[in-house]
Amino acid sequence: MHFQEITDAQKMYKGLVAKAKALSIDYIEVVNDEENVVSVFISEKIQYAVQVVVIPVMAEFIIHNKEDNWILDYIENLFYFTDYEEKKQILEIAKGLMDGNNPDIPGVQDVVPREQLIEEALHDFMEIPISFSFESFLKFRMRSYNEALLQIIESAIDEYKLEQEYQTFIQGLREFREKREPKLEQLHILHDEQFYFYNHEFTEIKRDELFKYIDRKLILHQPLYIDSAVLAPLVSIAPKSISIYTDQIDNGMVQTIHNIFLENVTIYTKKSFENTRQKAKKI
Repeated sequence: MHFQEITDAQKMYKGLVAKAKALSIDYIEVVNDEENVVSVFISEKIQYAVQVVVIPVMAEFIIHNKEDNWILDYIENLFYFTDYEEKKQILEIAKGLMDGNNPDIPGVQDVVPREQLIEEALHDFMEIPISFSFESFLKFRMRSYNEALLQIIESAIDEYKLEQEYQTFIQGLREFREKREPKLEQLHILHDEQFYFYNHEFTEIKRDELFKYIDRKLILHQPLYIDSAVLAPLVSIAPKSISIYTDQIDNGMVQTIHNIFLENVTIYTKKSFENTRQKAKKI
C-alpha cells in the first residue's frame, strides 16, 4: 500500500500490527521499511487473514482518518456552507446519523451501514498479490460509500436547518414570555399521555378556560405552528414557576417547555403528583 502522507502509512502500519497481535495471528508480517509504503506478507490462511485483519483495519482507518474531512469538503463545496461553526454542527449530526442515531429520519432508513459499504469495496478490490495506491483506491473504488455519504449529509443538513428553526422559535417564545406580566404565579402540569394544567391550589384548569388565556398576537407572530393546547396558553400565562410531573423527561413537549422557561421549571415524577396535591389541599 502506497500512501501520499507518511503519517497515514504509520497509522495503517500500527493498526495492522495491533489487529494481528490482538487476534494472535503470527503468520502475518507487516513491514514499513519505506516511509510511505506498508507491506503485508501472509504465509497461510490468506483469505481469512485478509477478512479479519486487513479489511477491518483499512475500513476503520478510512472512517477515523478520512471521513470527517470528506464530509466537511462536501458540506462546503457541494452545499456551500462556509461558516466553521455551521460546518462543525452539520458534521456532528451526520456522524450521529451514520452511527445509528435517529434512524427514523427520512433519507437515512435505507442507507447501508458505511462499514459494510467500505468492506464490500475492499473485498471486491483485494487480490493477492496486489500493490496499489491507497489514495487511488479511495478515489475510484468507493462510489457506493460516497453516494451513501452524500445522502447522509443531505439529511444532516435538513436536520440542522430544522434545529435552527426550532431554536429561533424557542427564542421568540422566550422573549415573548419575558415581556409579559404573569397571569398566574404558579402552574402544575401533569403529563399523563396528555398535559393537564392545575393552579397553585391544584385545581384543574379546564381546556376552555386555558383557551381564554391565549394572546392572539402570540399566534400571529410566530413563524412556526404553536401548539394551542399546551404551549400557547402556557406562554401567554407566563407563570413564574412551573412544576411538571412526568415519567418521560425526554418527551418533546416537556423539553420544549423547559427550554422556554429554563430555571423556572422543576420536573418531578408522575407518581409524586398525587402526594403533592394532597399536601397542598390540607394547607
